[in-house]
Amino acid sequence: MQGDAVRKFELLEAIARRTGNAVIVTDAAGIVDWVNVGFERLTGYTLDEVRGKRPGDVLQGADTDPAVRAHMAAAIARAAPFDAEVLNYRKDGHQYWVRIEAEPTLDEERRVTGYMAVETDVTEARITATWEILSRRVGDALLRCRSVEEAASAVVEALVSASDVRAASAWVVERGNPHLRYVTGAGADAEAVEWTEVNAARTFARGTDWVVGVGAPGVAWGTGAPCKKTDFWEKDARGQYSRRAAAAWRAGIRTVCAVPVLGPEGVLAVLEFGGSHAYPGHERLPALLEHVAHQFGAFIGQVRSQRAFEALFRHSPDALLVVDATGAVMDGNARADALFGAVRGCRLETLLEEGMSLVRDHTPGDTARERRGVRADGSPFVASITVSRASVTGAPHDLVAVRDLTERLREEDVLRRSLAEKVTLVQEVHHRVKNNLQVLSSLASLQADSVDDPRVRSALDDTVHRIQSMALVHQQLYARDDLARVAFDDYARELCGALRASLAPDATLTLDMEPVTLPVDRAVPAGLILNELVTNAFKYGRSADGRVRVRVEVHAADAGFVFAVHDEGPGLPKDGARPGSMGATLIAALSRQLRARRTEVPTNGSGTSLRIEVPSRG
Repeated sequence: MQGDAVRKFELLEAIARRTGNAVIVTDAAGIVDWVNVGFERLTGYTLDEVRGKRPGDVLQGADTDPAVRAHMAAAIARAAPFDAEVLNYRKDGHQYWVRIEAEPTLDEERRVTGYMAVETDVTEARITATWEILSRRVGDALLRCRSVEEAASAVVEALVSASDVRAASAWVVERGNPHLRYVTGAGADAEAVEWTEVNAARTFARGTDWVVGVGAPGVAWGTGAPCKKTDFWEKDARGQYSRRAAAAWRAGIRTVCAVPVLGPEGVLAVLEFGGSHAYPGHERLPALLEHVAHQFGAFIGQVRSQRAFEALFRHSPDALLVVDATGAVMDGNARADALFGAVRGCRLETLLEEGMSLVRDHTPGDTARERRGVRADGSPFVASITVSRASVTGAPHDLVAVRDLTERLREEDVLRRSLAEKVTLVQEVHHRVKNNLQVLSSLASLQADSVDDPRVRSALDDTVHRIQSMALVHQQLYARDDLARVAFDDYARELCGALRASLAPDATLTLDMEPVTLPVDRAVPAGLILNELVTNAFKYGRSADGRVRVRVEVHAADAGFVFAVHDEGPGLPKDGARPGSMGATLIAALSRQLRARRTEVPTNGSGTSLRIEVPSRG
């Protein structure tokens, strides 16, 4: 039997040597008999260094939880198996977490001969769990906060609960302030609290170098990046420590790290923590602090956005009503109270006609609608109403914007009356100009009737037609709502009809017109040119069979418009009038004024076809 026990022990020893975990074998008194290579790798101690000692005396230290140590000691006293997670120390002083699973070893008579314990390094798992717990704790705390100061306090308290964070402090950046403003701090014990009190009494300026008056908080502010320093308690030139360094030494702080809390406009605040450099995962605590800073920064941004929204809400020139699903007004801004009286607790229907139907029928993208409202003094008014939907504390609400249109409608009425008066005045001007031109036309016509010389009579008749062509423009403007533009196609129809009736009642007139609208300053010279061309066509365009056939075209063009006059007479000079006549002079001068191009279009046989191309602007 003894040989079997030896072989069994040798087999267990072979397995223990090959496992990655640490294995410890003790005697019944808890003294180390043997450890494997995994133990030496994990702890840095050799078998010779720990043989004959209790594992706890070698591996555990000041930060090891006394309750966990008591739990393991009680189990050993009862010769009972146990498992626990415990903070141990390596030979170099660095800490690590292990999970210990221990079983008593028994002899053939079931008596305890010792213990065999297997230790598994769970440092990484503990660090990850710590980060997750801290992140959730900070997030939950921020949800309950209503101000930046309250949130800063929650963040530093949560940080101090994390492993190796002895103390934490928070500062905020204020516009125009050359120094960080201290908000709050928290410490794990009285010595750590003393360090935060020193921080509160100091001022930190923005900078890039870790010097007196800047420190880690100022560097984080100045660079917008995390900064870290370990063993920073060097003496100054006088051989003395600074108050901050001395307080850190007393608190067991060996590492200081500061991170900026960033927002769209830059650094919003600075978080700083102090810890040791032995605790498991201490080298990754700055990354954890960055994550916390991101959460804090999001909160600050939200608070500022909320404050900006509240300012817009309170001071909006429109009355704003927050309405719940039942139609009750939950809140209103100052303009709403001024317009309706105290609105909180009122029913929307008592303030706005068909108010709830607007809310119920609202769909995204709806335009403003007009409804009647009732002022605080009971007087009605017309309002423009816009509805938007939002979630307030998780429940659907509607934001109803009410704009009193009374003043705008009054101003619009004044403008309408003023515009109507101006339209009437301008129409009257055109009417009077037309009448004056008709008077001139009548005088010239009477003078023509009293003249015996045919040439003088013809000249006076041409003058009458020219005056009438100008009067017709003002007649068009007087009859239209648009006082600045003339429908040139309508003008051409009326002008051509009047000239035929006066000059050649037996003539055949063909009109080919497209809608063309011209400003007054271009319609008058274009009308005079058309008058000359059509007059000449009726007077001189009689064909060999004694008939007068005239075709007039008006068309829009890409760069302006075109009008043309065709007849079947013997033909006219290229200038469209008899040489040396007033008509020739007018056509040439007015064409230059309009920057128009005149073209004589070839015809089949006899006749004349003149084309005038007028650009949009000369």
